[in-house]
Amino acid sequence: MRNDDEVTAPTSSFGTPPAAGAGLEQAPRALRPVVVLLMVNLALSIIVTAVTILARNSIVDFQLDHRHITDPALRQSLRQGYSYSILSRVAGNIVLSIVYAFLVRALLRGRRWAYRRVIWLGAVGAVSLIVLLATPYPVWLHIEQGTQAVVLAALVFFVLRPPVRAHFASGLPGRDVRRFRR
Repeated sequence: MRNDDEVTAPTSSFGTPPAAGAGLEQAPRALRPVVVLLMVNLALSIIVTAVTILARNSIVDFQLDHRHITDPALRQSLRQGYSYSILSRVAGNIVLSIVYAFLVRALLRGRRWAYRRVIWLGAVGAVSLIVLLATPYPVWLHIEQGTQAVVLAALVFFVLRPPVRAHFASGLPGRDVRRFRR
């Protein structure tokens, strides 16, 4: 029998008390769409990276055919340049994956620098992807780029919502902590 005056320790979903010193403030519910959209964008980047690696020769052929290049020497030179640009995009997506892991962690800890970085990544990423729609890529790649631009625009929308902005307000304890200091 439980006495109503008895005070019980908070428990986790597994029935055990939370770890001592787990002083991380709970992230607001409004931050969940931001984290989900970051993960959706990351998943889209990983998928397009894998497909681009597998189809890089057909993508390069599409780009060369789209520009109507028939000179074999020029075609070979451009083929190499286009291949490097595709591989550099793959390398960028790998770096982005690593950055996203640290970014989500910092967001959940309430770090203001991470909040500002998400705004910047979302805005610049959406504009960059819209500009990429003007490049000679296959239609399926343009569809993926457009989808990713919409995801990043939604990310900016959700990160600028008042509850999320209030969570990262300047002057709150732990918000202005630099990245590499504890």
